Amino acid sequence: MATPEFGTISATRMELLDTRARIRLAQKGHDLLKEKMDALVIELYAIKDEVRQARKQVEEELLIAYQSLAKAEMILGPDRIRDLALYAPAVLEIKTQTVSIMGVRSPRFVVEEIQKDGEDVFYGLSSSSAQLDRAIIFFRKSLKTLMIMAEKMTLLEKLALEINKTKRRVNALNYILIPKLIATATFIASTLEEQERETFSRLKRVKAILEAKKA
Repeated sequence: MATPEFGTISATRMELLDTRARIRLAQKGHDLLKEKMDALVIELYAIKDEVRQARKQVEEELLIAYQSLAKAEMILGPDRIRDLALYAPAVLEIKTQTVSIMGVRSPRFVVEEIQKDGEDVFYGLSSSSAQLDRAIIFFRKSLKTLMIMAEKMTLLEKLALEINKTKRRVNALNYILIPKLIATATFIASTLEEQERETFSRLKRVKAILEAKKA
């Protein structure tokens, strides 16, 4: 049977049962996706808090680092600080891993210290100062915190994309597919009821004709 609203539909008991089964499956899928979306939103806000805390921490670490560097420049002079910076060896290494948070794949940045004898302090004690040591320590700390913040911000972006994608799927089920399936099931059920009434009416007429012939 073809209709302008539903297209070609086989108005049979089997089709009705199949449509109702599809409704149940779509509703279950909708509920699961809604639960996933709610969990993603909770995770999103938790990560936002972590980013806020990391930003505050890195600001504090950089403030201490730059204040200490300024004091070290006053003691050693800017030229000496510049020379030390130019010849400073690499002491930190950044590695990238991939993690999955609720099915969302995101990079994780791991900052590792390169442990080599004699490289931790690359300048002579005579050219050093406690303020320079303090500046180096807090610059290293801030780098690690920045990597954590970058990791969390990347995850935030990916979570937001996944939430939007899941929301579109939830809305498609809720406002398009499920209502269409319900309307189709209602149409088939109504058509079957009408067919049953017509069949019953024909049988009554046939019975009346047969009884009239017997009289």
